[in-house]
Amino acid sequence: MSEQFDPSPRGVPLKSLEDALASTTLNAFRKGDALIVEHERLVTHVDVLPPANPEWETDPISAVVTIKTSLPDEFATFLDKPGIICHLNSMTSLGAVTEEDGQRFIGSRLTVYEGEDAWNIQFPLILFTIIDGPDSFLSAGRRILNNGPSQDGESEWTEADFEFVQSRLSDICFCNAGGLGLTAEFGLKSDAVTAGMGHHETALWQIIGDQPHPELGGGLFCLLQLPHQIEDEAQLNRLVGELNRMEMAPHDLPPHFGAWCQGNLGNNPAYVSFLPNALYVASGVALNVSVWAMHRAQWADKMMALLGAR
Repeated sequence: MSEQFDPSPRGVPLKSLEDALASTTLNAFRKGDALIVEHERLVTHVDVLPPANPEWETDPISAVVTIKTSLPDEFATFLDKPGIICHLNSMTSLGAVTEEDGQRFIGSRLTVYEGEDAWNIQFPLILFTIIDGPDSFLSAGRRILNNGPSQDGESEWTEADFEFVQSRLSDICFCNAGGLGLTAEFGLKSDAVTAGMGHHETALWQIIGDQPHPELGGGLFCLLQLPHQIEDEAQLNRLVGELNRMEMAPHDLPPHFGAWCQGNLGNNPAYVSFLPNALYVASGVALNVSVWAMHRAQWADKMMALLGAR
């Protein structure tokens, strides 16, 4: 008799994920409160964990889902090159190359709260991360080595989608939308509103629909840039690597489907993710990632201070 597992440990629908993966070429099977997914060359572990602090008073956490694709030793020489992990993460879709306890993996995390009903967005995010994560890493590596042709394609997101996000964000921050794009600023201090007023302690948030991913084609490009400037590149790479590691902790944190890397200033930390067109079915996901970005900016500002960067 086959071993029976809880179809939804801690409320996380692992059985539904397993069933959805049955229509793909991937081999998925349960192991306790985990789903193991075998790709052609790599293996992904989806683990349902208890929270580090189950007694959180305001928003009790019911579960933390980590998605980790281990990177074998054969990639060590490539990944050991200075700055290569940061470069790979700048080309990410929904996960970050992360190092923890000497192990390297592609990592994503979802914190699930009691009474939360958001699986219409969370489920497709997890599913696509499982399916695409390893291929995105391998493709990014090939692109760095070979500089092959980029994918093209129009985004499923429309001007109306960006206007909707602006209508909601404008109540809490300075933002504007136009065409297939939106720009917002999140104040990191109580009196910081926008750089246009001379405020330097704001994080810049952009979602863009006309910037295809080089491997995935059309979708929604998401970029959060912190104002912190780190002149030493090696230190910046260490800091963003530490932020990616901290994002995997089973804590009260916004969903981690992206990666910290080097920002457009060249010396600032940034968080990048890309939602492929397949995720357009997750109604409201553009607004959700924008709200997550606001909370992530506040968290990261505090973490940068703890890490010695101002």
